[in-house]
Amino acid sequence: MELKEVKNKIGSVKNISELTSALETFSALKMKKTQKKFLESKPFSQKLARVLKKMYKSLNEKKSIFLEQRPVENILFCVVASDRGFCGTFNSNIFKIADNALPEIKKEGKVDILAIGKKAISYYKKQDVKYQFSGVGDYWELDQTKEIAELLVENYKKNNYQKVYLFYTHFQSTFVQKPTKVQLFPLEIQTVDNFLRDEYKTEDENTDYLLEPSAEAILDGVVPVFVEYLIYQFILSANTSEHSARMMAMRNASDNAKGLLEELRLEYNKARQTKITNEVCEISSTAEAMS
Repeated sequence: MELKEVKNKIGSVKNISELTSALETFSALKMKKTQKKFLESKPFSQKLARVLKKMYKSLNEKKSIFLEQRPVENILFCVVASDRGFCGTFNSNIFKIADNALPEIKKEGKVDILAIGKKAISYYKKQDVKYQFSGVGDYWELDQTKEIAELLVENYKKNNYQKVYLFYTHFQSTFVQKPTKVQLFPLEIQTVDNFLRDEYKTEDENTDYLLEPSAEAILDGVVPVFVEYLIYQFILSANTSEHSARMMAMRNASDNAKGLLEELRLEYNKARQTKITNEVCEISSTAEAMS
């Protein structure tokens, strides 16, 4: 490789390294901000989940519209992805688990797709996306996810859909993000349990409540609010996972760029040394010819 060519490659790799380092820093800041919003919004939805679990246990028959099992004809299939790229396998992982689940879901009934994020809209464009949401920015606000929640609740209440599934990426830590499938409607106790996890164990499960006018009526009022906050939590979790995945992808890219720079510098030094040796040889040959 020519000396000038190696030098140009070193300059290009340096520029890429600076860009990926900057993106890593920005993604880390965005991840912390989104994670803070995620944690701040969690206590209210956890309290709602505890109330729901208590009422769910008190029902001898599941008479609430949000709990009843209906004959399934139409299913809404919701997938949360990102608006932007450069986040490693974040989007491909959620699409993989959604694609694996789709054939079984299609056996239950006709499937319509709700795509959240430009990458999801693009991925499912050949399958005729029924609803789509995108262009939010670095993280979703509650009023933005409320529009999605209202769409889901109203369609389920009107019996347009008898089941609603949501696929999102659950944020566990900076290094671990888990693609997850959730059945939103009909609401299952398992969904509430998974949301509460170990935190519910801090309360006395034997506590009972006097419910007026009825558990069913309260459920029909509380569930839409719970689902609204549940969707907000899920999408914020996906946002946090996205920023974390992008941070790690940019960190890996920066590390790879540094390794490539070392190799190019070594190649540059070798090429430079070869050029100097050749020039010395030419001078020596010329001097011998002239003597």
